[in-house]
Amino acid sequence: MLPYPVVDLTECKLELVDELRLPLVNRFYTSCNYRVKCGRFERVYSLVNRNNIIAAARLIPQRSGHFLLRNLCVDPLLRHRGIASHLLRLLMANLGSANCYCYALPHLQHFYVSLNFQYFTPEQVPQDIADMYIRHRERKRGWILMGYINNPSAVVQLLS
Repeated sequence: MLPYPVVDLTECKLELVDELRLPLVNRFYTSCNYRVKCGRFERVYSLVNRNNIIAAARLIPQRSGHFLLRNLCVDPLLRHRGIASHLLRLLMANLGSANCYCYALPHLQHFYVSLNFQYFTPEQVPQDIADMYIRHRERKRGWILMGYINNPSAVVQLLS
């Protein structure tokens, strides 16, 4: 792991990882005990400090034009220091008009709410996001459907 315990977030750089550098992010995930293989059609971001990846996240493009956030990960030695929040704030600023959805673990829902993610039901989100969430829910994964909304017109309103 990394040789330093202190991270100055102002010195961190957000990188949209190009296809040739995806193996570096895959190695980072492996070092954090994640079994992840980044795909070349994904938007993979890393947060770099002193030439080391300290955090990463994958935005998976969906048919609806929105993104699914997967595998937000911070180096285990650097967790609970605001690094994940910093990375997500930078990511959300780069979404353009797309919305970003995630399937949050129950113990992380307050973290996502603090970053302006909202709770949704499958009926309120694009069909591709809902379909995948329902498949995961059927496997009893316990995830919570949440989303960061840049484009409110893309959210399906529940009928009263």
